[in-house]
Amino acid sequence: MNSHEHPEEAQVGRGETGTVSLVLGVTAVAMYGSPLLFFLPPWIRSFPLYLTVPLGICAIVFGVSVLYGMRGDEGADRRPARAGVALGTVALAVPIAVLVWLSWALHR
Repeated sequence: MNSHEHPEEAQVGRGETGTVSLVLGVTAVAMYGSPLLFFLPPWIRSFPLYLTVPLGICAIVFGVSVLYGMRGDEGADRRPARAGVALGTVALAVPIAVLVWLSWALHR
């Protein structure tokens, strides 16, 4: 049995479902809540914030590559990949917005 006989099995076998992008995006956005874990030492609470941008970038890259691979496949479920790209974008937009606000506030 080769991958041409059952294309949906080949697709799932290659991991092209968008789940990785979704998990990375959810993880990146969830890490913004780490400073609220007051029972942890301060250096542990702030460490996950350094990982949000790389995880957001990975979520976008994996999501876009999966969506690119799904081109022309009418029956493909693109929702997990699209959600991963959206969450990755949010994970990147938050620090950019904070930096713009901080720059504006310091120059006043």
